[in-house]
Amino acid sequence: MSLGKNTKRIRMFGGNNLQIKLPSGWTNLGHVITGTIEDKTDSQEVTFADGNTLDLDGKRKVKVSITLAQTSKEEIELIDTLRGGVFTVFYYNGLVDSKPQAFYFKEVNIIPNLSLKSPDNPMNIVMEMSVLPQPGVFSIDTNSPYAIPAGTEVATYTPGLYYSSNNFYVIIEGNGAISGT
Repeated sequence: MSLGKNTKRIRMFGGNNLQIKLPSGWTNLGHVITGTIEDKTDSQEVTFADGNTLDLDGKRKVKVSITLAQTSKEEIELIDTLRGGVFTVFYYNGLVDSKPQAFYFKEVNIIPNLSLKSPDNPMNIVMEMSVLPQPGVFSIDTNSPYAIPAGTEVATYTPGLYYSSNNFYVIIEGNGAISGT
């Protein structure tokens, strides 16, 4: 892997595609205003007998927060039925270096927060998701039917087997360049 300065890896916009896997299949939750993935590790300070201190890695926590633009009765009721449930989530993150990129979360706990403020531009629903850690690294085969939502940029351009580098999520990224947003 070659890192370094590459302006094609700077992103200003996301992918506007969040889908949740229900027993009936993948469901798109509508237009996304903002999406945030937080992957944080707490630290714990250890003090030695001589008074010196050292911070050690602590517990890791991954959260996803999505602000949805659609606030009709159907969206509000769907979000309400998801409350407290554990679901598989697919979040398309847009193009990075002209390649489609998505995050696959095997299990998230849904924590919806409804705040309909008027006037606002636009009214929105904020949905927080706590990502449940898996017992170890895991994989997703995008060639398998229903593994990821059909018709998405990632499903079209990035078939294959993807492994996580952690026990929270898999990053699916295409090999070839595509155009669009």
